[in-house]
Amino acid sequence: MSLVDHLEECGFRALESANAAEAVKLMEAKAGAIDLVFSDVRMPGEMDGVGLAKWVKQNHPRLPIFLASADATKVDLAKELCAHEAFFAKPYDVEKVAVHIREILAARKATH
Repeated sequence: MSLVDHLEECGFRALESANAAEAVKLMEAKAGAIDLVFSDVRMPGEMDGVGLAKWVKQNHPRLPIFLASADATKVDLAKELCAHEAFFAKPYDVEKVAVHIREILAARKATH
């Protein structure tokens, strides 16, 4: 089961993007309606997941971003970008991801 399918089964609404540029357009179009970004480090196009994470931190600093990667060369950078959030090494357990997302969103809701 894909992560998107699992998250939707858990009651989340998940939006997918084919690449980082599409994700940026989606976040700009739905500003305020997105609660969290989950991205693979390796993405097609000019901007990878690390670039997307940097864009999110610059343009939506309160928006949590989770990164995932199987690429050992990107792990340290991804962990640095997600120092206060989450990094998932592949293969990851979709249930653990869902639990962590729920915890982060509940904590954010409690502080707002």
